[in-house]
Amino acid sequence: MAERAENFGRILRGDQAIARYIFCDARKRRLVKGLQKAGWPIFDLAGKRCAFPDDLDAEMRQAVRLGGQRRRRQPEAAAIESA
Repeated sequence: MAERAENFGRILRGDQAIARYIFCDARKRRLVKGLQKAGWPIFDLAGKRCAFPDDLDAEMRQAVRLGGQRRRRQPEAAAIESA
């Protein structure tokens, strides 16, 4: 039970804190709602959006990995269409 209490101490509470962690810019707080709808590990707790930093790190790594794969496929599709 003590470990669980320590984890809640690291929780990010509010759109500004989450945006600052993800984008390094608190002004991009309006994007957090869209990320939550897209399935990122952001949840509502007591009327505020919250997230755990470790979960966000894993999601950011996955987004970067998938983003690179999408960029590689686009030129191949364009070459097929032009042929």
